[in-house]
Amino acid sequence: MSKLRLDHIGIIVKNLHKTAAAFENAIGLPLEEVENYKEILNIGFVPVGSMDIEFLEPTTSEGLNADFLKENGEGVHHIAFEVEDLDAAVANAVRNGVRVLLGPTEGARGKRIVFLDGISLGGTIVELLESPQSTDQQ
Repeated sequence: MSKLRLDHIGIIVKNLHKTAAAFENAIGLPLEEVENYKEILNIGFVPVGSMDIEFLEPTTSEGLNADFLKENGEGVHHIAFEVEDLDAAVANAVRNGVRVLLGPTEGARGKRIVFLDGISLGGTIVELLESPQSTDQQ
């Protein structure tokens, strides 16, 4: 198994800037950058040590993130791990009975990502993303 590094925690929100302001006011974590992802999602990045909190604000009423918000309300959506070899990590997960929800595809900040179904992972969606040095070698 390749090395894993906790990269970020994704939190679905109705209003990215309102939530980011609440986090900054309450615990001093400032919003560093906002990216519009494929016109379906605004992603706010809040650095915390060597990882980020990502605030995910759906900008359309359709899609996985919008559906999650409708069904579950605001809250933690996924945890993300950086892996050295995305294809090998996904193959290992599938071999062990985990279903792929989405991907591989290009995610935020141009990283190659896959989302794994949380049903067999303690109810938590897991995102795997390839480390930049791995994608540079391909």
